[in-house]
Amino acid sequence: MQGYKSRLELKTEVKSLLRGNWGKAIQLYLIPVIVMIININVNRSNSTDAMKDAVYGNGNIFSNLLSSGLISYIVSLIILLVTLSASFRGLDWIEDPKLDFEPFKSNFTYFRSPDWWKLILIYIIMGIFSFLWMLLLVVPGIIKLMAYSQTYFVYKDLNDRGEADNYSLTDYITRSRELMVGNKGRYFVLQLSFIGWWILGSITLGIGFIWIYPYYKLTMANFYQDLVDKKEANNA
Repeated sequence: MQGYKSRLELKTEVKSLLRGNWGKAIQLYLIPVIVMIININVNRSNSTDAMKDAVYGNGNIFSNLLSSGLISYIVSLIILLVTLSASFRGLDWIEDPKLDFEPFKSNFTYFRSPDWWKLILIYIIMGIFSFLWMLLLVVPGIIKLMAYSQTYFVYKDLNDRGEADNYSLTDYITRSRELMVGNKGRYFVLQLSFIGWWILGSITLGIGFIWIYPYYKLTMANFYQDLVDKKEANNA
């Protein structure tokens, strides 16, 4: 039985991929980063407006809060599709380091897909499941979040093979849980290894995330690819 790659191996492979290709990687993930920053600023602005209404007795406070929540949710769904489109292209890149693709257009892949709604429903279902687990205890909820972490990549793989129609939306979550059996600890430690990078990005007023985010996302894609490779090798 083959073993899994270490954190160092996963990160080293990604660094090797990025060497000489930073411009390509930054373009691929720049839109998700920018959209997230815009969303944060929009939410902050809406919250400030709502607070002003409360202070000055504006009767529209509740409608403003409702509008703010609705707009925020719509923006979050747009971010989801953009981020997943970039993440899926990143996985393609991990699988084929010589892949030729257009980074900017890759952000909108699933806006042109007739199955874009499936990604949103998966997002909602996972959100419901995670919320229910969190109601029990925080730790079990976090463990389930890690178990569900590969769901979107599972969907992408099956969709690329033309097998997605043979599975229900919850089946993707189930396959993710199966892949993560015995690997949640590895995933958790891999996440922790990026804490220093997130701190560095924060103290640079977010500028550092232009480089950190591609490195992080490609490492997560490499983690998934390692899970799949080892499963296939061990089942052969």
